[in-house]
Amino acid sequence: MAPDVCTPCGWISAFVSCICFGSFAVPVKSKRATECNIDPLAFQTYKTFMCLITSFLTLPLFHQTFQFTPWGIVSGLFWVPAGVSAIYAVQNAGLAVSQGLWSSIIVLVSFGWGIGIFHESVRSNWIASAAVLIMVAGLWGMSYYSSPSDGRHDIDQDEGADSLDRDSNEPSSRLGYDRVATETTRGEDDLFENDTIDNGIWRRRRLGIIAAVFNGIWGGSVMVPMQYAPVEAVGTGYVISFAIGATIVTISLWLARFLFNLYQSDMNVTYALTSLPSLHLKTMWLPGAIAGTLWSIGNIASMISVRNLGEGVGYSLTQSSMLVSGLWGIFYFNEVQSMQMKIMWFLSAGITLVGILGLTYEHV
Repeated sequence: MAPDVCTPCGWISAFVSCICFGSFAVPVKSKRATECNIDPLAFQTYKTFMCLITSFLTLPLFHQTFQFTPWGIVSGLFWVPAGVSAIYAVQNAGLAVSQGLWSSIIVLVSFGWGIGIFHESVRSNWIASAAVLIMVAGLWGMSYYSSPSDGRHDIDQDEGADSLDRDSNEPSSRLGYDRVATETTRGEDDLFENDTIDNGIWRRRRLGIIAAVFNGIWGGSVMVPMQYAPVEAVGTGYVISFAIGATIVTISLWLARFLFNLYQSDMNVTYALTSLPSLHLKTMWLPGAIAGTLWSIGNIASMISVRNLGEGVGYSLTQSSMLVSGLWGIFYFNEVQSMQMKIMWFLSAGITLVGILGLTYEHV
């Protein structure tokens, strides 16, 4: 950590990062994105592109000189695969649940790096660890209580009531055998169809949760390489290195996907190219640009936060973005309809804030 730190700058940057990290995934759930069902790698490409474009704004805005360190490529190796997983998680498990899950894991990973590996200073390791665990518990609670309401139970009850009303007005025939036999057959078909739909939904949801866990574990180390960069290439000086590294990794993933398609098609180049996912430029340029810009601003702010507060405290605090994404998921996307679940979410948010305040106090 460089000696010329600015602690208030770190707190302000952590707050800005929370707002941007908590909002960048909103365009993923937009009508445009859901209708075209954009591939996670394609959406990640928008994020990487905007990250690269906006990174050069740090030169005039922060009076930086061009700096590049290969450690930016290492950060890209952490961020891009984790970013692809994040998009997949949001698409399949929901915004609030996914971000709550990966945020809690990232807090543990980054705090472990900061205190356990880099030996960053806090008033008490035990109290700081307790604050982190409280924060994680709150984040987990917000994730759990922001699970999208299924609604199937209510629908089934309504359909059952309607069928009872309908049946009471129908005349009986052959002691009800014909009607019972017909409805039994129809019920079996409906049951099979509903089971198939439910299995598909839960399979996608489980895969989305697995992707969120991977994002938390792998993406929790995205800022670690900056700790090994030269002093002049940390903080805002690291932004361009990070963006270039992310671009190299993103291009490499496209190349790997092309080579995989080429192998699958017995070296058919045309098939391999046409099988690559579409960027849906006409539809996705605006949501992709918004998501990429928000993430890039949040990323720059997180680098400033880590630069001034350290990996353990600075990057952990940025994961409070779950507070923001949870509000988006509950009130904008209406992912949670139960009032009881909403109340429990706000109680969990309060627990998270207690952990944040505790971690804030422990920083020296």
